[in-house]
Amino acid sequence: MALSVKEETGRGLSFVKRVYPARALGLGLGALAVGAALLPQQYHPVFWALWALNGFIWPHLAYFKALRSPTPFQTERRHLLFDSSSGGFWVAAMGFNPLASCMIIMMLWMNNIAAGGVRLFLKGVGSSLAGLIAGLLIFGWHPNLESDQLIIFSCLPMLIAYPVAIGSITYRLAIQLHKQKELLKQLSRVDGLTGLYNRHYWETRVTDLMAMVKRTAQPLSLILLDVDHFKSINDTHGHLAGDQVLQQLARLLRLNLRESELLGRYGGEEFALVLPNTGKEAAYATAERLRRVVQVAHFNSDRGAGDLKCTISLGVASYHTGFQDYNDWFRAADGALYTAKEQGRNRTVSAGGATDLVSA
Repeated sequence: MALSVKEETGRGLSFVKRVYPARALGLGLGALAVGAALLPQQYHPVFWALWALNGFIWPHLAYFKALRSPTPFQTERRHLLFDSSSGGFWVAAMGFNPLASCMIIMMLWMNNIAAGGVRLFLKGVGSSLAGLIAGLLIFGWHPNLESDQLIIFSCLPMLIAYPVAIGSITYRLAIQLHKQKELLKQLSRVDGLTGLYNRHYWETRVTDLMAMVKRTAQPLSLILLDVDHFKSINDTHGHLAGDQVLQQLARLLRLNLRESELLGRYGGEEFALVLPNTGKEAAYATAERLRRVVQVAHFNSDRGAGDLKCTISLGVASYHTGFQDYNDWFRAADGALYTAKEQGRNRTVSAGGATDLVSA
């Protein structure tokens, strides 16, 4: 599925901000090692200005350029490839000093594979070879294969600090991904309007409870409840006011239930509730208690409708071995709810012939 320009830009800016610290640190520390290897070459001061620009100024210029780019992700990937080509250039300028060259190339290729996987890594290898060839054409072949103490000590900050920085960035990214994964998991379970379990997750939990009941023979009851005349609320006060009624009703129901009682939005203005370790009579009493709480409640709307009143009808069914599966159980509760609606609404009906209780 294609992303919008705004989404693409947002992801690109996040990528640029994530890459920036490692690039700035790596190029800065890498420039120290390159400088130590370049000292014996006696290059012109203009060359040293180029060295300073590439190591200490370019990472920040590239960062601000990418932030202002209409395509920050692609811009930053091009910057990473430029880094790889400049690394090849400096390897030739250093005369292929083994320690400094390996460290610089390792850092640059690590950035590429971390930012773009194998594909960007291979492009980075090609860019490094191009920069190396350019450097050889400019400086020629002048091997500098000895690593004195100055080169060794100038490489130590990179060898110590850069892996720690990469590890820290990776850890923070892993924590962020874990939080996003948990958020997605929560969103897949919850109804966006009411904050209750959605129908799919609620039915999954109910199926698990039914399996437990079959093993332990504990009682289990189901309550289906529906807002009476909800269409008239939408027609009279607007759908936004209707949504607010559902939100407030969900909060009210949760406040009057135990934590173990499983409440979900089944669809539209219909809610479903499962009561573990609760028999028929206790479930009926719970349903009646909820009905009375809703009957006296005031529902507020910011759409100019003032206080709204509503009632609910409820159908109750206790699980027993006569039910073949969840669908049989649900049909029993739904049939009881239908009867409550047919008999005047604002009442509770229990499947299996329980006495109806009409509101006062």
